[in-house]
Amino acid sequence: MTENALIPFYRSFLLNRVVYLNELEKLADEELSMLNIDTLSALNESRHRYELLEDKQTDEAKGEYRRMKMAGYFQAAIQIELNK
Repeated sequence: MTENALIPFYRSFLLNRVVYLNELEKLADEELSMLNIDTLSALNESRHRYELLEDKQTDEAKGEYRRMKMAGYFQAAIQIELNK
């Protein structure tokens, strides 16, 4: 069994809990829909903040890029689950 420490996770504001990427298939449809809203919002916010940064080599920019990538991974995985 893979330890959760190695699996990407997302702290969902709407679900009020941490969701691991490998647990998406276990979520109820309503939870998955709420997580979809949550991650899409986070992705759009991160994209916007990242675009506003002039120097993409700063720690702030690197952190924003990581948040953007993680939200993007969750968005892709959520879409796969929703389309099953």
